[in-house]
Amino acid sequence: MSLRYALLGIISKKPVSGYEVVKIFKEQIVYFWNSTHSQIYTELHKLEKENLLQYELIIQTTSPNKKIYTITDLGKKELINWILDQPLKPAKIKDEFLIKATAFDILSVKEIIILLDEVIMREERIFNMTREWKENFTNEYSEQNLGAIITSEYGIRYAEMYLNWCKWAKDYLINNHPNA
Repeated sequence: MSLRYALLGIISKKPVSGYEVVKIFKEQIVYFWNSTHSQIYTELHKLEKENLLQYELIIQTTSPNKKIYTITDLGKKELINWILDQPLKPAKIKDEFLIKATAFDILSVKEIIILLDEVIMREERIFNMTREWKENFTNEYSEQNLGAIITSEYGIRYAEMYLNWCKWAKDYLINNHPNA
């Protein structure tokens, strides 16, 4: 998957500003895609040059002007072709904490537990945010919200799994390590 299709998918739902796109990435897509502010804006510019997106410039007096992006017919066609015609690749996990965990043997149990507690707090915060976000729009079925409903449920289930794993790891250390 590439950033371009994530952006086309977000903007296919409704017109949004670049700021709103960044916010959607931070709040809604955090479990399965990660991009920086500069990557998002660079890709929006490319999509606009390729006529896959267009924008309306909103002039503001008290804050910087903003662009409201909409998907073009060509953009919709490319997004549909990508969804239907591109073969699915196996899911990839890129988790910095898991890389750190592979080297836990060089840390004390106390240091590992501190790290696990930090991750537990982070994941609980993301879990609660995802649940609240999902509750805001899932009261009624809507074709426009279908993808968001399905992916937010993935985020909730992923967060539960990650939290359970971290708690298990912490309990495992406390119950099995002689220096815990």
